[in-house]
Amino acid sequence: MFETKFCNIKYLEKHNAVFCQWKQFCKENDYREPFEYGLKLINVKNATMWITDTTNGFENESEDTQWLLETFIPKTTESSCDTIVFIIKEDSPLKDEIDGQTKALFQYFTVRQIERLE
Repeated sequence: MFETKFCNIKYLEKHNAVFCQWKQFCKENDYREPFEYGLKLINVKNATMWITDTTNGFENESEDTQWLLETFIPKTTESSCDTIVFIIKEDSPLKDEIDGQTKALFQYFTVRQIERLE
């Protein structure tokens, strides 16, 4: 498990998934480190799913979004992960950003948006 004041990352055996729960705004290494840890977990566990809880999420800095799409996603496409899930409420202020990420990720993964995990 990886835990900072910004994010928690853990493996959910029941879902064979890496679960990323954002707590508050962060950027640069504070944003990128949890993703790197999660990718290591995917590779160790052969996880097939990445789940991000955006309940306490935030709009990304443009540099971090660029890093996500240009650096992190290409690494992830080479892993066992084939599904990305966003936990997001329909009225979330992040809905437009997550819809944009969903469209970008759809070319590489099965992508779903749900309101709660269980």
